[in-house]
Amino acid sequence: MPSPLEFMQRYRRLQVNVIEDDAAAQMCREVPRTIALRKYFMMNWTEGTDQRTDFNFMTRGGRRDRWYQTHKEQIKTAAMGKGAPADYERALEWAVLSGKIASPTQINIQTFCDNRLGIDCSGFVTNYLIANGKKPNTPNTARNTNAASYFSASNAVNDPGAVRQGDLLVWMQGNSVKRSPGHIAVVHSYVAQSRPGGNMQVCEATGAAGANPKLLDSMYEVEEILDPGRGRPAMILVVKRHGRSGSRVAVIRP
Repeated sequence: MPSPLEFMQRYRRLQVNVIEDDAAAQMCREVPRTIALRKYFMMNWTEGTDQRTDFNFMTRGGRRDRWYQTHKEQIKTAAMGKGAPADYERALEWAVLSGKIASPTQINIQTFCDNRLGIDCSGFVTNYLIANGKKPNTPNTARNTNAASYFSASNAVNDPGAVRQGDLLVWMQGNSVKRSPGHIAVVHSYVAQSRPGGNMQVCEATGAAGANPKLLDSMYEVEEILDPGRGRPAMILVVKRHGRSGSRVAVIRP
């Protein structure tokens, strides 16, 4: 089972196979390109938005195209910002095969990926849980699970010394789960004491201005611990992240 950081590394090393002509050998050969998924993408289904335009462009395929039909669900899931690493690999291979990337050099495929594809916070977390056998591996699971749905007071970790790798951080607004949009991340490591540079390593996909790239592991500093009670349904950690203080998170064990 991959750790959060190991799973994130899979998105940083996508393998996209490209067919090249070898003039000297007078044959075609398959060449892998290593591409990194670096952008945040939250789907907006409204016609005319950049997100809908990118989705339509990425998923354009014919009923008679056997390769597209075989992989179309993976391509669609990636184009929604909800894909597993293999989904993004298939989406980029489709972009090459269909001529969306006319010259599939390493640089051109990476640029295309940066311009057209990304992942949102719940897409990353849900696929991490799928990879660890904690969620069913279906397109509907990846596409339809949002950040706020992970909050459950009965699954909350209320002892700061018990936080461990694989726990989820669900963003709170005051004492309630944050929605529209919410946010979620995964704990990779945690030390229950203050340390220079932070004491909690977190993996996440985020649109935060201070985060670059947008799919990253970073250090959080736990600034305050608020125990359950007084209107709080679970322990809330107040954390500093990406240079900004004041984010409130509940710790949920999936």
